[in-house]
Amino acid sequence: MEKVKGVRLWPWWAQRGTRYKPPSLRNDEETLLEGEESEDEEEAEEEEKLRWSKGSVMPMVWTALSVVATLGGRRVLRGGFGYPFYFTFLIQLAAYIIVSITVLVIRAKNFRRVKRKPEEQYKLWELIVMGSRILVSSAFTGPAILYGAKALMLYENLPALAMLPILTYACDSICFRLAYACRILPRGQSTSFWRFPKVILVLLGATLVVYQDYRLNHNALLYASYSFGLFSLAKVFSKVGPKIDSRRPEDWEFRLQVYLLAGIIPLIMSGFATAKLENIVRAGHITQSWSITYRLLNIGPAVALQAIFSSSLNSAYPFISEEHIGGALEEPSEAAREAVTSTLQSGFGILVIGVLHRSYTFIDWYQVLTFTLIYVICVGPKHIGYYPPRMLNIILRIFRRRLLPIHPEPWHFRLFLFTTTLVFSILTSTNVLHWVDTIAYDRSLKTFHVPESGPNLDQFYRPPKLRSFDVVIAHSANDPIAAITALMSMVQYNVILNTLSLQIILYSKDTAFNSSSTTPSLNTLRGSFTGKVTIEYLPNTGGTTATLLHHILQTWDALPVQTLFLSTTTLIRDPASLGDLSSHIYQYFTPPDFPLPDALPKTGFLALGPQEVCSCTKCIDSYGWEDTFHLFPSLFNSAHKVSAEEQCENVLLTYGNHFIASAARLRGVPKDVYQLLYDALTKEDVKNSWAHNKEKLPVKLEGEMEGWGGTGGRWGKGGMFEKADSLEEPWLGSTVERLWAVLLQCSEGRIAWGCAGFGRGRLGGETGDCGCLD
Repeated sequence: MEKVKGVRLWPWWAQRGTRYKPPSLRNDEETLLEGEESEDEEEAEEEEKLRWSKGSVMPMVWTALSVVATLGGRRVLRGGFGYPFYFTFLIQLAAYIIVSITVLVIRAKNFRRVKRKPEEQYKLWELIVMGSRILVSSAFTGPAILYGAKALMLYENLPALAMLPILTYACDSICFRLAYACRILPRGQSTSFWRFPKVILVLLGATLVVYQDYRLNHNALLYASYSFGLFSLAKVFSKVGPKIDSRRPEDWEFRLQVYLLAGIIPLIMSGFATAKLENIVRAGHITQSWSITYRLLNIGPAVALQAIFSSSLNSAYPFISEEHIGGALEEPSEAAREAVTSTLQSGFGILVIGVLHRSYTFIDWYQVLTFTLIYVICVGPKHIGYYPPRMLNIILRIFRRRLLPIHPEPWHFRLFLFTTTLVFSILTSTNVLHWVDTIAYDRSLKTFHVPESGPNLDQFYRPPKLRSFDVVIAHSANDPIAAITALMSMVQYNVILNTLSLQIILYSKDTAFNSSSTTPSLNTLRGSFTGKVTIEYLPNTGGTTATLLHHILQTWDALPVQTLFLSTTTLIRDPASLGDLSSHIYQYFTPPDFPLPDALPKTGFLALGPQEVCSCTKCIDSYGWEDTFHLFPSLFNSAHKVSAEEQCENVLLTYGNHFIASAARLRGVPKDVYQLLYDALTKEDVKNSWAHNKEKLPVKLEGEMEGWGGTGGRWGKGGMFEKADSLEEPWLGSTVERLWAVLLQCSEGRIAWGCAGFGRGRLGGETGDCGCLD
C-alpha cells in the first residue's frame, strides 16, 4: 500500500512534514531555537502538546502494534499452526471487513451531504491513472506480505530477523534511484549523493548481522529479502506517471475507500495461495479451537495494524518521500526520521520481548553492536542527545511536576553529544545482550525440567571391550542397496569414526534382499568399508524404529561403549543429508578417549538430524505430526524416574532415527520401556494392539482431501500420513522416532539454544552444544 500522486495510500500521519525545511526552521519535537527565551512552564507545556500531537503519537502507536502483532504472529505460526498464508488471509479478510463496515457507516452518516464543487472533483483520466497506480502497487504488496509471513515462521533467529526490516528503506533508496536514473519517475525531485553512504552502512551492518547468525535459514532469509524488495517496488510503482495534485482535503472516508481498492489484490492473492499451497480444512479446524481471547491477543493487533496503517507483520514503518529521491534513510525531514526511529524501535521491542516465548537463539556482541550502530547512524546523535531531558520529563510528568524546558544548549554541545551517544550505545548493547543471553536463557531452561541430579546412567555396566563402537544400519523393505553402501562409505571416510575399532551390524527387512538368488555379495554391500560387517534378517514389521529397539533389546548385555544408529529410509528421503551427517559427527561427536574411556567425557547422546522444541503435553510439530498417543509425559517421567506430578513443559523432538548413544544412556532407561514399545510396534494381532487403536491415531477431518494443496499436506504425497497405518509401517513409529532425546535424557534447553542445527555447521560454540556428554 503506497502513496500515489494525489492519492495517499499511506496514512496521513506517515506523510506529515515530508517537505524539507532548513535547519533553522525545523522543530525537532520539543526543541527550541537557539536564543529564544520564555517562561519555563509555558515552554514545557507547549513542547508536550507538540510531542503528544496526533502526528507524533501515531508512530508510537504503530511501534506498539507492530511489536505485539509480530510476536502474536510468531506465536501462532510456530505453535503448531504452520499455515502462514491462511494466517495472512485471516488478517486481511478481517481488516477488509472492518474497513468496509466503517465506510458504510460513514456513507450513511453523510448521505445527505452537499455535493463537492467542480474544482474538487477529479477528471476521468486522473481517476484512471490513480486507480491503476493503486492496483499495480498492491500487486507487489500482496506477495510481499505473504513472503514476510513465511519468513516470520521459518526464520529461526527472531532477534536477528527483528533487525532486518530497516533494509526496506535501503531497498527504497536503491529502487528509487534506479527508477529515477531510468526516467521512470517524474523529474523535479531533489537528489543527493552525500546521503547515500548511510544506505551503504545499513546494508553492511545487516550483512554482518546475517553473517553472525549461527542458525541462519537460507530459505527464510530469501523470503524476508523478497518481502523487503517487493515493498520497495510497490512504492516505486505508486509514483510512476504524471503528477496529480490533490483536489480536496483527504478525509477518513476517502482514505478508507482507497484502502478498499488497494486491498482487493492482496486479499485475492492470499486466498489463492492458501487454497493452492495449504490445507484449508486442517487450518480451519485448528482456528475453530481458538478461544476469543487467543484470537484477540494474537490476531487482533495484526488486524489493527493492517486496517489503520496498511502495514504487515515485521515490516518497516509506512513512509514514502515526496520531495527527495530515495528512502527514509536519505530524507532529511522529521517524518523520515520518525519512520526510521519507529522501525528500529519496533525491532528492539520484538527482540527484547520475543525471546521470552518460543525463541531459543542467542545473539552475540557483533550483532548487538552493529544494530546499535545502525540506530545511531540512522537516528542521529542530535536526536539521541535529547534522550536524557526527555526521560526526565517523563518522570516529572508521572509525579506531576513542572517539566524541564529543552534547549539545544547544553545537550547539543559536542561533549554532551559524544557522551550521551556513547553512554546510550554502551547501555543499550550491554543490557540487550544480558537480557537475551542470560535472563531469557535462564528463564527458558526452567521449562525443560531437567532433574538437578542429572541423567540416570547405568554406572555399573562394563562393555565387553574398551573403546568399542558399533554401527547399526536399519534397512527397510524396498530400500535400494546403494543406500547401504553410501552409509558404510560415510562411516569409512569419516575422520573421527575411522580411528575407532568398529563393526557394522546390518538389519534388513527386505524379503528380496533375503532371497538366495537376489542377495548381493558382502563385498558389494561393504563398498569401501574394510571392517567387520554382520548381516541379520528381520520380519517386515514395526518399521525402522522397531529395528533399532530390537538391536537394543538383543544386545542389552553386550552393548559397546557407544552405538551409531542409521536408517536407509531417512537417507532415501533426503539424499543430500549424507554430507551433513558426516559433518555433524565430525563437529559434535566426542569418542571414548584412550586409555580410560570411562573416566573421560564422551558423547552420551547426539541426534544426527533436525531437532525441534515442542510442548510436552500437547505436541504438534511443523510436519503435521501430533502426539495422539500421549507418550511424551509418561515416558519423560519413566526415563528421568520422577513422579507423575513433575510434568515436563517443553521437550526436544528428534527426526530421522539417526543418533549416537552410549551404553550408559541406553541402559539408564528401564528395559521394560523398550520392550513395551517394541511389542506394540511388532504385535501381529493388529486389532488388539494399542499401537493401532483408532482412538489413538490421528483423524482425517471431514473434507480434508488427500493431496490437498501443492505441497500435498500431511495426508498427501510426501506428507506425514501418506501411507496408511499398518503393521509394516505403524504410525506409532513416527512418535518413537521423535522420542529418542526424551528417552535417552538429552532433551535439554541448552541444546535448544546452543546447537546451530543439523547441516548448518558450528559458528563458534563448543563440541557439546548439540548433545549430552557422559
